Amino acid sequence: MDTSVVLLIGAIAGAIGGWITSGMLKTISLGKAADTIVGLLGGVVVGYWLHATFPDLAGSGSSVSLVATVSQIVAALVGGGILTAICALVKDLLSPKSMS
Repeated sequence: MDTSVVLLIGAIAGAIGGWITSGMLKTISLGKAADTIVGLLGGVVVGYWLHATFPDLAGSGSSVSLVATVSQIVAALVGGGILTAICALVKDLLSPKSMS
């Protein structure tokens, strides 16, 4: 899979992962737009990391397989969701109301 395709898949799936996470964890949300952007960043980072670290799993060769595409999507969804949850938790821990 080409690197630009990996980044595009990561961006889209990560944004969806961040959006889904914000819907599930309403008490620790950054806001819909910020959750989506943070998820996008998490998806791109995890998708690229998977592509660079496990080239066979991520389909780095000339052939594109269904397994490689699904693994990229799942990794980006999870990465976007996890980064969104971590950022929201840190924001809540650092907010003035939690320090009193």
